[in-house]
Amino acid sequence: MGRYEESLWDVLSREKRPIFLYGTGNGGDKIIAALEKYGVKLSGVFASDGFVRSRTFHDMPVRAYSEVTAEYGDDIVILLAFGTTIPEVREFIEQLDRRHTLFIPDVPLYGGELFDGAHFASCADRLEKVRELLWDEVSKGIFDDAVNFRLSGKYRYLQNGDDNVTVLREVFSGQEINTVVDGGAFKGDSAAEFISALSPRKIIAVEADAKTFGKLSAYAESVTECCVMPVNAALWDENSEMTYVSSASRGSGESGRNRRAKEVTVLCRTVDEIAGDEAVDLIKLDVEGAEARAIDGAERVILRDRPNLAVSLYHRTDDIMALVERVHGLLPEHRMMMRRADCIPFWDLTLYAVR
Repeated sequence: MGRYEESLWDVLSREKRPIFLYGTGNGGDKIIAALEKYGVKLSGVFASDGFVRSRTFHDMPVRAYSEVTAEYGDDIVILLAFGTTIPEVREFIEQLDRRHTLFIPDVPLYGGELFDGAHFASCADRLEKVRELLWDEVSKGIFDDAVNFRLSGKYRYLQNGDDNVTVLREVFSGQEINTVVDGGAFKGDSAAEFISALSPRKIIAVEADAKTFGKLSAYAESVTECCVMPVNAALWDENSEMTYVSSASRGSGESGRNRRAKEVTVLCRTVDEIAGDEAVDLIKLDVEGAEARAIDGAERVILRDRPNLAVSLYHRTDDIMALVERVHGLLPEHRMMMRRADCIPFWDLTLYAVR
């Protein structure tokens, strides 16, 4: 396991330079909690110059980036506390990485332990076994980048992403994909990618958030290339109801992620019940930390149809191990591949189980 980096939190515990948090919100809360665990003191918090307003975060004034560098110079440590796919924002982050010492701490989105040195040591053998399940060298390289990023927070491990349509065409090349279950369909984003890359006949698009579901339904009505059937439900391991944090954004479902979100009751359904007797060729699960429960609720269809799977691996700390093990246990003959979208931080990491 010598291919992996030292833990960021151990590095920060020895750091003597000023340490600043870039950004606030739920990500900032989690980073500060981790810093407190390791006895690391922040020198302050800043935002981009165009986004500064008079406010505090954890009793620290949120300053402008230019104000911080004018006082402290370039020899500072910056901890990025938010994610982005916006090219202009990413360009600025790359400038910070060149000018200062930048880290992007990996903190759990939906639960699990901090991926620090102790956690890595406790699961090193398990990680190695999961790595050996991966079918191609590209997947193993992405796996190594994922582990190294989670340990080190270094930006350089985020530079091997690709767009989803390209990935879908590559991974499912030569296959006929007729029916897709799209778990976590959002506004129809992934359905549009499936249509572009795979030309399915039918997409069962499942989305829990009521406001987002309205936009998904409007998208479904506009599609002419295939049948998009929207379903307003949360995928689970049983048909029931649950309390859900609704924010009409990606990440709905996580308590505390959006301070303006509200709790609502949603219907839970299983893939087995939704699909019924219909043969399924691909099940995609990006369901905000409920992937394991959704797989349990899809077991009958998985064992019956042996479909392709596309399962998100980034919501919980141990998803990169537990979900790969679970999927391989159900579909040992499938090729296990990892791919990720181009974004900051190491989100949108997906396991593809390919028949």
